[in-house]
Amino acid sequence: MKRGAPPVLRSNTGFIVAHASLLAGMVGLLFLQRYIWILQLAERGYGPYQSASYLAEASAVIVIIDLLVLRSVWHGSRWDKVASLAWAAIFFGVAVLILVLNNA
Repeated sequence: MKRGAPPVLRSNTGFIVAHASLLAGMVGLLFLQRYIWILQLAERGYGPYQSASYLAEASAVIVIIDLLVLRSVWHGSRWDKVASLAWAAIFFGVAVLILVLNNA
């Protein structure tokens, strides 16, 4: 019996790490923007109690969709795998854009 990860998992590890990194960065940037916004409200001394539950829900939906994308290209060609990174990169770019435009 062989030990270690199956060959399919080993060959896809880089793509899985890239997807996870981009999505983790996106979620982190969105929560950072929310934290900055709440700090600005607190400095002004007004504003209702704010929660970030909708950010958690939106992040969960994006991660679930990304898992479906990863599953669909799991046995695809290398080009399909690289193209699947566009999904995560677009959402990371949107999070960066939101952070930059809201704090400019």
